[in-house]
Amino acid sequence: MAAAYCLKDGRLQPAGNEELTEYTPEIIYHLDAQGMLREAEQIPDLKPGEGLLLYAGEFYIEPLEVQIDFIKADSARSWLEALVLRHVERLRGISETLFVWAAIEEEAPRVPDPLE
Repeated sequence: MAAAYCLKDGRLQPAGNEELTEYTPEIIYHLDAQGMLREAEQIPDLKPGEGLLLYAGEFYIEPLEVQIDFIKADSARSWLEALVLRHVERLRGISETLFVWAAIEEEAPRVPDPLE
């Protein structure tokens, strides 16, 4: 299951899929496990290590920044925090109407081989 966080009502918080039905995204970014980004028409199913970012409202970030922060992040929360920080540095604030949702599909835990 993907770990997800969102910026909603000016606050960063854990998120579930129910928030996705409340907003019409202006853009959906799908990132593969290596950080390659593509715009998606709809929300894709994520494979382990992949990420998803979508937002509704004016979010002042560049696609390259999305990729860089995704590659550096160790969680969906840290990824979203980095992107929100970039946005705040540019605008010196966050609109209460801005909605941003980020998820990273967790890698499946490695099952130890009993023969090792």
